[in-house]
Amino acid sequence: MHQTKDDENMKAVADKELQAEMVGVLTAMSIVSKRLANQLSMLHKDKEADKKTK
Repeated sequence: MHQTKDDENMKAVADKELQAEMVGVLTAMSIVSKRLANQLSMLHKDKEADKKTK
């Protein structure tokens, strides 16, 4: 079975849409990861400061 030019174009568009969605998901994951890392770092600093004051 041979793909027509329209089929190839639709596949290319679908691939680009999937790629764009994946980029969005990975960007969101990166943002959440950075926020979590910052929160963990702040908690660690707070615990270290509490240890020094006790």
